[in-house]
Amino acid sequence: MISSSPRVTVLMTAFNTEKYIGEAIQSILNQSYTQFELLIINDASTDNTLREIEKFKDNRISVLNNTTNKGVVISRNRALTEARGEFIAIMDSDDIAVPNRLASLVDKFDENPHLALIGTHARIIDSDGNLTGATYNVETNPKLLPILLFFGNSFAHSSVMMKSSVFREFGGYRIPLSEDYDLFFRISTKYPVLNINEYFLLYREHPQGISKKYAVELENQIMPIKGAILKILGLPSALKYQKMLTHPFEWSDITIDDYKDFYIQLFDRVIPETERSIEVKKFIFEKWYDVIMKNGGRNTVILFFSKPFFSWGHITFKQFRRVFKRSIKNILKKQK
Repeated sequence: MISSSPRVTVLMTAFNTEKYIGEAIQSILNQSYTQFELLIINDASTDNTLREIEKFKDNRISVLNNTTNKGVVISRNRALTEARGEFIAIMDSDDIAVPNRLASLVDKFDENPHLALIGTHARIIDSDGNLTGATYNVETNPKLLPILLFFGNSFAHSSVMMKSSVFREFGGYRIPLSEDYDLFFRISTKYPVLNINEYFLLYREHPQGISKKYAVELENQIMPIKGAILKILGLPSALKYQKMLTHPFEWSDITIDDYKDFYIQLFDRVIPETERSIEVKKFIFEKWYDVIMKNGGRNTVILFFSKPFFSWGHITFKQFRRVFKRSIKNILKKQK
């Protein structure tokens, strides 16, 4: 028997995914957890996507048809008013959920009611649904996850379940292509978020995937998010600082001293002294290590020992050896 008030709304948007959407829908109908509704937004598909959806005769499925193509942001935001569940589980129309995905995530929320959002790892499948052997592993350390989100997305979008009340509080999605990162970061600034060490999703990689088709546009959308992050931190939000949160060491107009000052400020503002775990300190050090290995020149070995980044407890012998060799190489180059 289906509950009149399902605890979970599975949100699926679809545009021209006739080849894959049947598998995606079936994987939700096969869930061991039954208190859900499947809300499908057909974004004015021009192929047989709607016909594939209509093959399923299950009263847990609701289909909303956009009269024109609106894109994923507007389509997903229909859940702001349409979703009836206590939780919203994201499901892309070309992915596959494992049978215990919903049950396990609801249990996790029940055990940890303070959490606002939970994600998982994913296994990669190809366009034919075959496992490739590759995985999409996300950060599961709850102390490290918030700092990682300042530098980039640490969630597999189609694996995520979040509280519907939080989704509405933050107004849903905003920025096309980077909409998931933008939303998840905003949520993480106010509420605890988590990834669990399980593989509850089969993530499909194929040439038509958004991340493949719009890589350049995706990169351009990231910068405004970085600016918003810096404002939240109370740090300067100029383009130079946005770059340092995006691709460290790739920018010729930013100096080593810029990076050092920025990372120290980030360290002090983002991570209270009481929450500076070994993992967090090591993460910041490795960001610094990447910078000096690219731009440290003959001073690489000196910069390696810079405070507050350096600690004997979290460096590796390989890192030390590479730093020493890099410094010697640059010194000899200067002498020629």
